Amino acid sequence: MITSKNIFHHELIGLYLKVVESSNSFLIGISGKIIDERKKTISVETETDEIKIIPKDVSIFQLFLPNGELVEIDGKILVSRPEDRIKKKYKKL
Repeated sequence: MITSKNIFHHELIGLYLKVVESSNSFLIGISGKIIDERKKTISVETETDEIKIIPKDVSIFQLFLPNGELVEIDGKILVSRPEDRIKKKYKKL
């Protein structure tokens, strides 16, 4: 089960995301369901069925987990291919 403690070792596709901070002011406030994840970007389907591509390294995200938990993550931590990130070991944050 995905929790705030093991989120780095799980797939993010399907989770609801909101951009809370970014160096690009146009990205702040974008929210929706994650439909794809690449090494440096996350693709989000918004409520209006638009697809937005958000760079990971300049954004801070809020992720809403299935158990109702809300997690805030700096996108710089997520910059890597998803399949490599899942295998990687992390220090406790």
